Amino acid sequence: MAGPLSDLSDEAQQYAERDQWGRYRNVRYDTAEYVREEGEWKRAGFLYLEILIFDLQGVMSAPGTKGFHEAYQSPMPSVVREVARFVLRADIGEEELRTVYDRVAEQTWLDAFPRSKTDVWTEVLSLVAEQRDALQLEKKVEALGRDRLLSEAECKRYVECKDAYEVVRRVEQILENESPGQIPKAKQERARVYLAAVDPDDLGNRWKAKVYRRAGEVMLSSNGAQGKKKALKYFEKALDAVDRDEVAAVERHVKHLRRELGR
Repeated sequence: MAGPLSDLSDEAQQYAERDQWGRYRNVRYDTAEYVREEGEWKRAGFLYLEILIFDLQGVMSAPGTKGFHEAYQSPMPSVVREVARFVLRADIGEEELRTVYDRVAEQTWLDAFPRSKTDVWTEVLSLVAEQRDALQLEKKVEALGRDRLLSEAECKRYVECKDAYEVVRRVEQILENESPGQIPKAKQERARVYLAAVDPDDLGNRWKAKVYRRAGEVMLSSNGAQGKKKALKYFEKALDAVDRDEVAAVERHVKHLRRELGR
């Protein structure tokens, strides 16, 4: 009796014979997930790299579509992440990754691919390097502890390779044990770097409120009336978007600062 892996292989072969490359790609993704869950991380790494090549070629997998188109030439973040995990676990550098890429490309390359091997390799290298850095920083954060600080250079790299929501979560982590108005200078500086990298208007209300509230707390920890004035503006903006659970805390800050500033 055939097992799941054999069934997936047969299904992929059938789609390949019909030039249904979008469905082929999706089955290969299912196969990569299956072997990864079975602990075959090296085999999974090769499969995820194959999938990444198809994604960067713009494979169309939606119902009714077929072939490749430049509008679909975008990587799936989870696939890039798994390739980066493979690179870290195998402890391979650029040359070794290029060897793996060439091997996978040789086995899977199609005449129908619109992009060259060199063009795709350049993007693969960039994507994987960025995700590898992100994974290494995550490991360092875990090793340090949630509220401990990365170096200034690492902090800047973190905001470059993380999305806005992850950056806000990092701010929450480093400030969660600090009292508003008494944040240590080093944490103020790191929080400023993180918050400056986020556009609150790109976030949902709950996360927008977190950005403004934390910015207010950082300003409140700054010396002088100017810091308090800026803090009040941030808390007032937070009040417009804050969740019900946090309304009372933000309102206290607003009322206190208005009274102290004679507003």
